[in-house]
Amino acid sequence: MVRCTLILGSLLIGTIAGCSRVQIVREQVVRTEDGLAVPGPFAPRVMRVHPLTHTEVDNAGNAQIVVHVELKDSWGDTVKGVGSLQVQLRGSAESDERVRWDMDLRELETNAGYFDSATRTYRVVLGGLPDWLDKAIRDGEGSRGRIRVLFRTALADGEAVVLQDEYVLR
Repeated sequence: MVRCTLILGSLLIGTIAGCSRVQIVREQVVRTEDGLAVPGPFAPRVMRVHPLTHTEVDNAGNAQIVVHVELKDSWGDTVKGVGSLQVQLRGSAESDERVRWDMDLRELETNAGYFDSATRTYRVVLGGLPDWLDKAIRDGEGSRGRIRVLFRTALADGEAVVLQDEYVLR
């Protein structure tokens, strides 16, 4: 008898053509103290701030940063990840102010809410910007500072992983 398996999300499903039975097994998840472990070979290993990242003024007149974060596995394929995402904003030459936003992507519903299937990125809209950046966005000025994004996760064995990238806001 041939046994075929297909991994789909957190379920193991044997449903490939020619297989005679379906077996559903919950994948074992190993957790660290802060709950960041991700099982399997398709865990995020690379992160980048995607070029879709931009600043804008929304319909209500609020200046905001729209950050797109892309995670990739060891094979270079886009994946979702479980962990915490932090965006840090560093001021431009006129301001040395630093601001940060934290998103907990360990809760699956929250995680799915940030994921944009069309772009295969996590799309995070950040408001409450410092005055200097708010003004620069509204006035269409050039240099708007730099963001640094950290994604904290862990491997299945509990080894901590911190992925990071920087992006200059224009």
